[in-house]
Amino acid sequence: MKKILLCCIVLATCFSAAMAGGLVTNTNQSAAFLRNPARDATLELDAVYYNPAGVAFMKKGFHFGLNNQSAFQSRNITATLLSNNFVPPTAMENRLYEGKITSPVIPSAHFAYVADRWSISSHFGVPGGGGELDYADGLPMFDVMVRQMIFGQVYATATGKGAPAAMAAEQAYGAAGQAAVGSSFTGQTFLFGWQLGGSYKLTDNLSAYAGARLLMASASYVGNVSFSLGGDPVVMGLNTEQSGFGVAPILGLDYKMDRLNLALKYEFESKVEVENTTTEFPAQFSGVPSLARFQDGEKSQMGQPALLTAGAAYDVTSALKLSAGFHYFFDKSADYNGLENEINSNTTEYLLGAEYALTDKWTVSAGTQFTNYDVTDNYNSNTGFMMSSYSLGGGLKYNASENLAFNLGVFWTHFDDYAKTADYNGIGVKEQYERKSMVAGIGAVFSF
Repeated sequence: MKKILLCCIVLATCFSAAMAGGLVTNTNQSAAFLRNPARDATLELDAVYYNPAGVAFMKKGFHFGLNNQSAFQSRNITATLLSNNFVPPTAMENRLYEGKITSPVIPSAHFAYVADRWSISSHFGVPGGGGELDYADGLPMFDVMVRQMIFGQVYATATGKGAPAAMAAEQAYGAAGQAAVGSSFTGQTFLFGWQLGGSYKLTDNLSAYAGARLLMASASYVGNVSFSLGGDPVVMGLNTEQSGFGVAPILGLDYKMDRLNLALKYEFESKVEVENTTTEFPAQFSGVPSLARFQDGEKSQMGQPALLTAGAAYDVTSALKLSAGFHYFFDKSADYNGLENEINSNTTEYLLGAEYALTDKWTVSAGTQFTNYDVTDNYNSNTGFMMSSYSLGGGLKYNASENLAFNLGVFWTHFDDYAKTADYNGIGVKEQYERKSMVAGIGAVFSF
């Protein structure tokens, strides 16, 4: 049972972003991103997040925007138990374990005041986590480890009563396959970010930005495991909440020519130390180092890596704009509570987009994003798996008036297939992982 609770904890630490971006970073911070993800050189209001130095080239005055996104993701595992001496393979054959993330409300807000040569801007959003991950029927590792524990208990009882080892093993093997085993896990993680900074035109074509983002973490994890051999079920669980905060400085540059705009942004690594408030934690596990760190009052890291972005936007005609972007996440040098050692190379993203003004009021846009993860099998497990992906986004912008505009977008992500053979205390399990994701959003921008 100690190992089962350890698995719950590993799952908690691996809970990752529900949206677009790096291993633990959400980069979809506006509805405009969903319709065209190549935003790194934008001069629209969401430049407050994507290209803060470019805010200096926006129209003079006040600008305010509100967005909401709804994200829906599935993280499914199909598991097949390989031949072993502890649990009958029939107990787990192509069994589907469904995980769902539902995030109906993911808000973000942008504000900017633009003067002649300087501007101030602010952004609020969810740059990490988001939503609730629910494995209502548990995970393969829960099933395997509980049944292996049952084998050990039945075997020890039978041999203790004088049964021959072979007979005891046969009895324990049957009990491990027939036992009623249940488990569930729910994890909810939010990393709220409030960004504030200013930009200044160094020349008529070049501007610079300096600012910082305050990150506030809030997480909760609830796991339960139960089993029964015909009598009352044995139930054990974990209930932990975490909270903490950190700060990430941000620098940016923007160079604007007639039709071409170029931008750079660098976000420093954030150290977000969270502290546990644990209300359910069996006392007998307090002496296990890997479990003790999740006791009440213990601390761990929930920060984000440094991030470098580069972007370009070009007005081909007065109606057609093309854009491109590049993201580089410094994952290997971040503090992921040891998981950074299971990362082969840093995450990269490539983004392309196009917008076409159908009329003065309507603009249609579309774009794509390619995300490349390079992690080991030890990082990718049924407790948390990240596979390379490509995403497609599209939508509309509607200029209701000179001062009011609306954005509507949808963003769909396809993840690569992934499979591995996991080993749980000598029991092999073939696991196939599948992820699907869709985000829809709407936003409004008001200027005066």
